[in-house]
Amino acid sequence: MVSDWMVFVLFFLAGAATFFVASRLSIYGDAVKEKTKASSAFMGAIIGVAISLPELTSSITAIVIDSPDLAVGNLIGSNLFNIMGLAVFDIVYRRYQIMTHATEESKLYGWLVIFMTLVVVAGLMFALPTAVFHISYTSIAIVMLYFIGSKYINDRTEYKGRKVKKDSTKYGEYTYKQVIVRFVGAAISIMIIGSVLTITAEEISVITGIGASFIGSFLVAISTSLPDAVSVGTALKLRNFNLGISSLLGSNAFNLMILAITDAFYFRGNLLQESSVANVITGAVSIVFVFFVIISITRRSNRSSYLLPSILILVSYFVTTYFVFQIK
Repeated sequence: MVSDWMVFVLFFLAGAATFFVASRLSIYGDAVKEKTKASSAFMGAIIGVAISLPELTSSITAIVIDSPDLAVGNLIGSNLFNIMGLAVFDIVYRRYQIMTHATEESKLYGWLVIFMTLVVVAGLMFALPTAVFHISYTSIAIVMLYFIGSKYINDRTEYKGRKVKKDSTKYGEYTYKQVIVRFVGAAISIMIIGSVLTITAEEISVITGIGASFIGSFLVAISTSLPDAVSVGTALKLRNFNLGISSLLGSNAFNLMILAITDAFYFRGNLLQESSVANVITGAVSIVFVFFVIISITRRSNRSSYLLPSILILVSYFVTTYFVFQIK
């Protein structure tokens, strides 16, 4: 029998390991994309799934141990944390006013995330019947929105000629076999670590009496989202502001796609209906956060009030944390 203090130690060790291994996964995924002969679109999809394995594994593990609150809270909370992280970066790089450098692509991804989150919040608030087997109409709508929206955004991006030229010598020191082995090894490791993170998070919820929604929305979400924050921070440090913003918003859209995938694995009923009302609060606040980002992207440069949206996001994040903490 594992003691209570060991559960906390395992959770924090798993969180640290998630950060490190997921970062390696991103690097080796990029190396595989460089060296593979498969189409860039196909490999982009495969690598996108792999990089999102911390959220995917944590959420599927949560439903295996019958904790829908943890599964839903992890994904919605990850989106909330991502936008809060972007607000922090905006404040740190305030002299560059990074939001004003974002293109239409970033704004479109923002609207896609808002529409997908609205569907999720509706599924949390209203009892909708299942559509295909045990999968809800909400999940089907999310999948359709994701693919239609992503295709529309990608088509507009390609039409305007904003394509990134591949650097074929970036990972020249690695052989094809080396990057494949390391990529697969990192993927397997993150699946194991994600399961440990989720199981210990559920135990912490029981030990402390804190609601699983809070644990999922903040503790687990922060742990699984840190690699995304590092990736965005790296792009911003290189002054590639639009890449950092669009990739983060794209990651948020994919997190909601993972929610639909998680629902497909949940056979005990409607996943969203089984989760707490606290997730409604988290989802609604995340919509407001993304709307603030879109406002920052759209408006003209104004040094006197430029940081106001990001400051509001930062303050609101901690206020939301407090209110969700109060819900058992």
